[in-house]
Amino acid sequence: MISCQRCGTEGPDGFRFCGSCGAELHASDEPRESRKVVTALFCDVADSTALGEALDPEVLRHVINRYFADMRKAIERHGGTVEKFIGDAVMAVFGIPRVREDDALRAVRAAVEIRERLPILAEEVGVSLRVRTGINTGLVLMSGGENLAIGDAVNVAARLEQAAAPDEIVLGQRTLALVRDAVEVESLAPLAAKGKSEPLRAYRLLRVDPVAPGVARRLDAPLVGRQSELGVLQDALQRSVRERSCRLLTVLGAAGIGKSRLVAELIAGANATTVLQGRCLPYGEGITFWPLMEALRPIGEAASVTLTHLTRGGVAVPDELFWEVRRLLESLALERPLILHVDDLQWAESMLLELLEHVADLSRSAPILLVCTARPELLESRPAWGVGKLNASTILLEPLDRAASAQLLDQLDEGLDADLQTRLIATSDGNPLFLEEMVALARDQGSVVVPPTIQVLLSARLESLPTDERDLLERGSIEGEVFHRRAVCALAEHHPAAVERRLAELVRKDLIRPHPVNLRDDDAFRFRHLLIRDAAYDGLTMAARTKLHERFATWLEDTGPHLPELDEIAGWHLEQTVRYQRDLGRRPDDAVATRATRHLLLAGRRAAERFDTSAAVNLLRRAHGLAFADEPLAATAGVELAEQLVAMGDFAAADELLEAAEQTPLVATRAELIRLQWLVHARPEEATAAALGSLPDLIERLTLAGDDRGLVKAHLAMVTPHWVAGRATAAVSEARRAVDHATAAGDEQLRARAQGQYITLIMFDRTPASVIARELDAIERDRPGLLLTVLIRQMRGWLCRLAGEFDEARRIWELSRQGLEAMGRQLHAASYLEMLADIEVAAGDHAAALAALSRADTLLQAAGDRSFRSTIQAYLAEAHERLGDRAAAEAAVELAEQMSAPDDAVNFALTHGVRARLALAADDLEAAERWARSALERALTTEFPLDQARQRINLADVMQEIDRRDVAESETRLALELFELKEDRPGAAAARARLARLRR
Repeated sequence: MISCQRCGTEGPDGFRFCGSCGAELHASDEPRESRKVVTALFCDVADSTALGEALDPEVLRHVINRYFADMRKAIERHGGTVEKFIGDAVMAVFGIPRVREDDALRAVRAAVEIRERLPILAEEVGVSLRVRTGINTGLVLMSGGENLAIGDAVNVAARLEQAAAPDEIVLGQRTLALVRDAVEVESLAPLAAKGKSEPLRAYRLLRVDPVAPGVARRLDAPLVGRQSELGVLQDALQRSVRERSCRLLTVLGAAGIGKSRLVAELIAGANATTVLQGRCLPYGEGITFWPLMEALRPIGEAASVTLTHLTRGGVAVPDELFWEVRRLLESLALERPLILHVDDLQWAESMLLELLEHVADLSRSAPILLVCTARPELLESRPAWGVGKLNASTILLEPLDRAASAQLLDQLDEGLDADLQTRLIATSDGNPLFLEEMVALARDQGSVVVPPTIQVLLSARLESLPTDERDLLERGSIEGEVFHRRAVCALAEHHPAAVERRLAELVRKDLIRPHPVNLRDDDAFRFRHLLIRDAAYDGLTMAARTKLHERFATWLEDTGPHLPELDEIAGWHLEQTVRYQRDLGRRPDDAVATRATRHLLLAGRRAAERFDTSAAVNLLRRAHGLAFADEPLAATAGVELAEQLVAMGDFAAADELLEAAEQTPLVATRAELIRLQWLVHARPEEATAAALGSLPDLIERLTLAGDDRGLVKAHLAMVTPHWVAGRATAAVSEARRAVDHATAAGDEQLRARAQGQYITLIMFDRTPASVIARELDAIERDRPGLLLTVLIRQMRGWLCRLAGEFDEARRIWELSRQGLEAMGRQLHAASYLEMLADIEVAAGDHAAALAALSRADTLLQAAGDRSFRSTIQAYLAEAHERLGDRAAAEAAVELAEQMSAPDDAVNFALTHGVRARLALAADDLEAAERWARSALERALTTEFPLDQARQRINLADVMQEIDRRDVAESETRLALELFELKEDRPGAAAARARLARLRR
């Protein structure tokens, strides 16, 4: 039937015009090109030059013609297509016009038959004939309307043939993967082939099983998730035995879903039962009754007459043959219950199906269970199979659920990591064979790769569909695993009525299923398996994908403007259009690239607003890469990407982008602000001078322009020089101004950023813990966004640490860490680790503190940060000293001081304090006092009470050692006042205990 493209009415093949609307009928608008995996066979006569020299030209022509004729017969008998004869060589392709799952095995068997026929031909013509054969499988492009395969797979087959010795068949690696369980091979040395960057892995064929499948199904794997289905089979067997009746049970399911494995479990538990098993072959001569012949052969003499009739096929008329088979099965069942299992029934010839129905309909008073396993395609050719029979039933095997898949993977797993296991389960989508095959490949490659065995299974299934149905699946695959009816209508340009009928047919064939819709007034469908979607997409040429992705983006822009993900989705499809244009050697369409840039830029901004830094960087980087046709857009994307890269901690990449942005007037001011942020981390020694030198003028210009958003960033940048110098009051004041400007601008993202900075600052200034708690409560009442919520949680962990609730502080900070890492905020994650180390120090676990600080240092070193890392190194020096590792402490002190800005009072207070303790341990009391006083002097230049308290305690320790208990007591008392001011309970308790000891 051919569908009318105008009205959707189907008309008979051969009719030129639609009977409904009169439009011309045609199967397609243009010759169809496709990408498909085929198997190429090259075969060449060995020593053909000598043969030509020995024979008269007419005799030679006769010999070559006979040779080609025999070659063609063998190739076509196995389902191949002779593409061309070249001199005395032949090229054949298996997979034209339709891909079959056993194309590779067909090619191998054809090659063996050719080799076996040559001695017969040679004897007939009186010459010596020997051939070399190469077989390879891979992706090719099939030109529309021609059986012409173009691709590297064909070239490799030719190279394998050239490397073969006379009478030798050489297989490529992918071919072997598809036929591995039906052949015996030996590895050849890697072949250095002309034009190939890597040597080819090749295998010499030794033997091929004439009937075995290319990939044998595993029947030793554990049966999981099939208890209810197994119960149905066992119940059917028990009823057959109990009622002494024949029952027909058909198990349907996709390839690899576990049909044979389920029946194997039934048979394993069927004691005192005769079991006969046969499998339908996909092709060959005399295959009609092959499954019965295979099943009956083991019982020997009792079946000899029936086997003879089955072998001859036409000796008995069908009724007589059917009666004879039924009589034999009944006689066997009268001795003991009989199970006859016929596998792969979708390949059965019509007469075999009629024979099985004959047995099911007419067999009485004998316990026979006919178990047939088949793919759903059986019902496409035999829709009435089993219908109307009271003793017949059908069950459909669904994919395993995730729990059962995980259970199966546990049985198959050999040390795969948890992330790889999760991806294997998701990709296999509940198909046991897919999971087994992917696990085997994952062990070798360490990643989730779809094996060739699965690819050809799915491709063959799609190739068996009518062209119009396959066309709809390919159009649906453009949208993704889930697609919408109206999108398919737009891409396929078919009448909606025709699309609806074909979609319903695809649902019936279990290739797609209805799915909840994302678009109003539409229907959605989901591919039955993600890999089916991938197979459909892989069949499209790059030229077709180029057009379809752009058309889908246009349709989505017109249809789904309300979609929250519109920019991400439309931007991705337009990006694919540009990508395929480049892959095809074309100049990308400027208009398409600009549309893609705008969509991705908007999506990146939204990701930044929700503080999803990783997503923002991904989207903005892609936008920047596509903005080649619009310089202002490129500059905007570049500066926004640089800002997110600084937040992520990728300072090298940000620097390159900022250099370009600083030369572009449109974004120069914004780039200047981001550069100040960059300097803080990458060149802290320059940051303070740069900020103090440029920010006052910049703030004045922004104020005159009324740019509240710019003022937010400027005041946040001004926080840094104040904070580094220890001027906490001034830094907090700048943060408050930033909050005010963000509020005035109505920019919630900037307001959250400013508030986050504010609450971080008051953790360390003179604000008491109780006041901080009230500030956090007030901010939380405004329902803050994701990042601010994470920071508030982190602050509450800090308050627990000040209260001495260490376990609760650890729990809260672990939640904060997870949130920060999920957002890609590496610098914030490092700050979490610094604060975790503070918890451990307060709790007295210096080894745990060292571990946390080391992790933070690794993060910051990878990012290229110098400012924050200098502080971490100072704390690492302190941890090493506490644990008695003098050399590590000295190295960390040196590194911290090298990286610190000259005015970084906190860092130098820390390092001088460590130097004091190292000198004290070395009994250099004079140096210890000098360094301890220097550390306190540095701390006193700041407005950070806890840093001052710690250095007072440090000085007290030194003064106690040199027997200046009065100074030690005075410093401890002052430290206690600072701890109490900040409401640091552990610090205050330790100070009180120290005072008590000093006063004894």
